[in-house]
Amino acid sequence: MNAGVDDRRSTILRAIIEAYIDAAEPVGSAYLASLPGMGVSPATIRNEMSALEGEGYLHQPHTSAGRVPTEKGYRRYVDELMTSADPGPDRAGQVQGFFAKAHQEIEELLSSTTHLLTRMTDLAAVVTGPSAHRARIVSVQLVALSSRTVVVVVVDANGSVEKRTIVWPGEVDSGQLAEIGNAMTAHFREREVRDVDSPPRFEDPELDKLGAYAFVAVREAVREADRDGVFIEGASRIAASFGAVETVRDVISILERHYLVVTLMRSLLSRGQGVAIGSEHGVSSLRECAVVVAPYSVDGVEVGTIGLIGPTRMNYASAIGVANLVSENLSRRLSEG
Repeated sequence: MNAGVDDRRSTILRAIIEAYIDAAEPVGSAYLASLPGMGVSPATIRNEMSALEGEGYLHQPHTSAGRVPTEKGYRRYVDELMTSADPGPDRAGQVQGFFAKAHQEIEELLSSTTHLLTRMTDLAAVVTGPSAHRARIVSVQLVALSSRTVVVVVVDANGSVEKRTIVWPGEVDSGQLAEIGNAMTAHFREREVRDVDSPPRFEDPELDKLGAYAFVAVREAVREADRDGVFIEGASRIAASFGAVETVRDVISILERHYLVVTLMRSLLSRGQGVAIGSEHGVSSLRECAVVVAPYSVDGVEVGTIGLIGPTRMNYASAIGVANLVSENLSRRLSEG
């Protein structure tokens, strides 16, 4: 095939995919011939469409209908033909503004991020939280709330804050609380949450007893944090994208099974796949879906994943651009603390 014919077929394939993404209707030669810059007759376009169908990029759902893209067609589009995934200055400003005002603790921040992703794309959004049991402890603080009540605060490197309120076994002494908190911070700093297995020891018997008492609250707090959070939003938004009720049920069923979603996201990233289309992701219930993923990090270390799930005819440029934009800004926000 000469370069001119290949360029023409690429132009036609791109036009068919973008028209189908926009309207969800088979695309015919007459429509393509009417597009500005196409410059060839409907008959020539029909020949090229037949050739693209023979190569596996298109298929014809009905004899007299136009063509629709196949998985192979979408893959070539994403890899070679898609226009820039730059989300543009308006969206960049929207995302930057969101994170500039976001001062929640990490769980609430990640939940809010899924809402942002869904609003911007009309796709189902998934954000997997940092794996808490691998996080390293930054500090332990004991703060007096009253003469007999203390709150124990544990902060990890992911930005998670876990608190436990306890009744203190005696009159609260702020000096003792500070000493116990400092000793625990030094004892646990840089340890992974899962390694919180024993309290620091004190030479003073009373402090040693109080430290052991406070340690129970620390251990309970980190055990509560020892989970992989997953935040999902927008399942109802993509339901209208599928004609078959069975497909809608399959998609919603998968999104409700959080551990499967987490496994899928991590599997794609481990394989270096930013976009998985149809059967590529290996989840049969999502065979009519595409998945876009991007990691986010804290201080350069990947800790979680942003994902968008929608029909294979999703707007890939928009989805990829928004996922990358939100990933960059979330990483910056978490790294800055």
